[in-house]
Amino acid sequence: MTGLPSGTVLGTGRIAWLHEGWELASTPAGACASPDGLAQAALEWRPAKVPGTVASSVHGDLDAPGPYDADDWWYRMRFATPKEAPGTLYRLRFEGLATLAQVWLNGQALLSSRNMFVAQRVDVTGILRADGENELTIRFASLDAAMARKRARPRWRTALVARQELRWFRTTLLGRIPGWTPAIAPVGPWAPVALESVGRVELTALDVQARAEGSTGRLRIEAVVALHGARALEEARLRLGDRTHVLQVEPGASAAIHGELAIANAPLWWPHTHGTPHLVACRLELRIDGEWLNVDCASVGFREIVLDQAGERMRFIVNGVPVFCRGACWTPIDILALRGEPAALRAALEAARDAGVNMLRVGGTMAYESEDFYRLCDELGILVWQDFMFANMDYPVADREFRSEVEAEVRHQLGRLQRHPCIAAYCGGSEIAQQAAMLGLPAEQWNNEFFREAIARHCAALHAGVPYFPSTPCGGALPFHVGAGISHYYGVGAYRRPVSDAKLARVKFTTECLGFSNVPDVETITRAFGTPTPAPHHPLWKARQPRDAGAGWDFEDIRDHYVKELFACDPVALRSQDLARYYAVSRAVTGEVMRRVFAEWRSPASDCAGALVWFLRDFVPGAGWGIVDALGRPKAALWQLKRAWVPRSVHLTDEGLDGLAVHVINESPRPLEALLELRMLRAGGGEADGATQAVSVAPHGAISLNADGMLGYFSDSTAAYRFGPPRHQVIAVCLKDMDGEVLGEDFHFPVGMDLPVMQAAAVELAARWRADGKVEATIRCDEFLQAVVFTCEDFAPDDNHFHLAPGRTKTIVFTPREHDGSQFKAHVEALNLAPSLTVRAQRPAEGTGG
Repeated sequence: MTGLPSGTVLGTGRIAWLHEGWELASTPAGACASPDGLAQAALEWRPAKVPGTVASSVHGDLDAPGPYDADDWWYRMRFATPKEAPGTLYRLRFEGLATLAQVWLNGQALLSSRNMFVAQRVDVTGILRADGENELTIRFASLDAAMARKRARPRWRTALVARQELRWFRTTLLGRIPGWTPAIAPVGPWAPVALESVGRVELTALDVQARAEGSTGRLRIEAVVALHGARALEEARLRLGDRTHVLQVEPGASAAIHGELAIANAPLWWPHTHGTPHLVACRLELRIDGEWLNVDCASVGFREIVLDQAGERMRFIVNGVPVFCRGACWTPIDILALRGEPAALRAALEAARDAGVNMLRVGGTMAYESEDFYRLCDELGILVWQDFMFANMDYPVADREFRSEVEAEVRHQLGRLQRHPCIAAYCGGSEIAQQAAMLGLPAEQWNNEFFREAIARHCAALHAGVPYFPSTPCGGALPFHVGAGISHYYGVGAYRRPVSDAKLARVKFTTECLGFSNVPDVETITRAFGTPTPAPHHPLWKARQPRDAGAGWDFEDIRDHYVKELFACDPVALRSQDLARYYAVSRAVTGEVMRRVFAEWRSPASDCAGALVWFLRDFVPGAGWGIVDALGRPKAALWQLKRAWVPRSVHLTDEGLDGLAVHVINESPRPLEALLELRMLRAGGGEADGATQAVSVAPHGAISLNADGMLGYFSDSTAAYRFGPPRHQVIAVCLKDMDGEVLGEDFHFPVGMDLPVMQAAAVELAARWRADGKVEATIRCDEFLQAVVFTCEDFAPDDNHFHLAPGRTKTIVFTPREHDGSQFKAHVEALNLAPSLTVRAQRPAEGTGG
């Protein structure tokens, strides 16, 4: 049985959040052992943000180091004792203290904590002052000083972190990883702090687990209620939606409640790409001394997750339906505070959902996310792959004290996550087995009993029915082999393999992949660097390039490699001669590579069942791994991925001498009746040939066709035979429903992407204000336009960085960002168009229409 999630309280209890009035100050490590010594230290106290870290309160420059592990940091605040009824009990609750923390209340020591991932709850009834203020003080001891103590050496060393001693301390690696996180160590009360008022009864434990078996929802509940002055718990029931279920009660001073429920024809929770993520309100109702009290258990979701591991396959089956999982590795919205505000989280997760993301991974190098994050994923139908916070290092799990800490952490996190239907998988950690294997250790040392068995037992007990993996990657002859099990695939990307390697590698499921230096849009670069074209060798631009520690290259070099591969041009010469075009091509190339890889992986013939791009969002503005920039704006890569991830979509893949394959995907629960249009665009302009074919795709199904088969003759659509000069410059495919609405498009470039620039193409542009305050822009051209980009600082488009087929009119809707002006102005560019164009619209006077 588990403790209570944040905010759980009986109907008569209250929670007072202690988030205002905090101050912080630093002392040299070990200078003050208790609050008594602070008065003589003449400290400079500054306002502090709680929840938050030292950095979120005092750090200004993300590029300056934040060595907050070096000193001791003190937090203090004053609060009044609530006016409650006689006999009320009080508990102080700390959701997360990073990392070596000691807490005092009114000068009396309350607790010590060594694990930032475990909540602490302590009785303070006898310590609070009935009249007057209480002083709460927290000391965060220097982690550097603690790491200086000599301990047993690890069996291997990792280049991921500079200090191998971090393996002994339960803290995030964020801020402590050279090469790809800002060097700003997180220290402080990073999660909520609260004072709980407890009346005659107290819910001390609650275990709620919901799952589905076919159309039947099953729920198991266990709870413990402590009676403080109340005579008896007489009855308990669980209200699920509009149904009430009687629970069993074992009376006593700490009364036990339990029940096993079966709900026929339960509404099922689905990932949003495959159905509706139904949630059911859940409330525990208790009759105590004749009075009914309620415990809000939020919502539960009924879903069944099964792993299909036939052969070397690794596929998630949700409610009996195979799901292709796609998305990215989640990064904290606020790298200083570690957690995002609820509104910012909602905006980020809704944008991810709208882009087609149906799975996010919270990786072992990060930090467990907030309750708001998981509740939003439940609501939005986004699956979560959840690592425990272990990565790369040889953790001392044989040490008794350390083992006790991490066992408590695992139980605590499972207790808070077990009610969330979004949780699709648990994983012991990131690249632990891989690190050991890559350094040549024997197979018996790649893993240990804690990751292999102990965590699995806790998962089975506290969140039954969710798959568990001891490490990611795992499953191949070597943990990092990509053709079996769970992989980290950087063949296309860091290892500079051709795009065709995505097919050859036989990837089954990759929990991180396709790490690229993705260039943000002009607006973000201008904000961060003062110019839309910063020199690539500019110190700040280069400092924000992601890199692996110890490597002689960074990920801008990787991007340049694919610029040369796809555009057949020298990136060094290009940026020397035309820096603006270099950045435009760089934006296009990473998204194009990712789109092609996902086309391979989503094709019906592929055994790949999931892929998560490395980093959803950048930590700082720049060309980081994120497909969303640090301001929350999509990069070109995300727009391409959005088209590759849509549930009803069309994809082209190069099958060599067999020509182009056309794949139509229908992940919806309804049949798809649609028209498929194939267009062969000539080198030098004009349209050579085309074909239209009606297609029918079953629910949750897919079909593949051959381009030559659609045309009825040999077209050499992949330019593989090379009988003379290539006939086609671009091949376009469009999927439309029977009403003519475009469901998806894809484009193939048989002879490369370096198309000749058109100087006098007739482009039709128009824009108008709508009654809802948004702007609708249209673009049309008789020629093919490559990588069309609308640049508009004050408005957010609903599509961008797209190819435009000849004769097609495309509509883009712009939403005002944070202004209510009367002017709309956007610059429009395409890689094969010169010069750039401008489209404007004047907001009509009130009452005059659009």
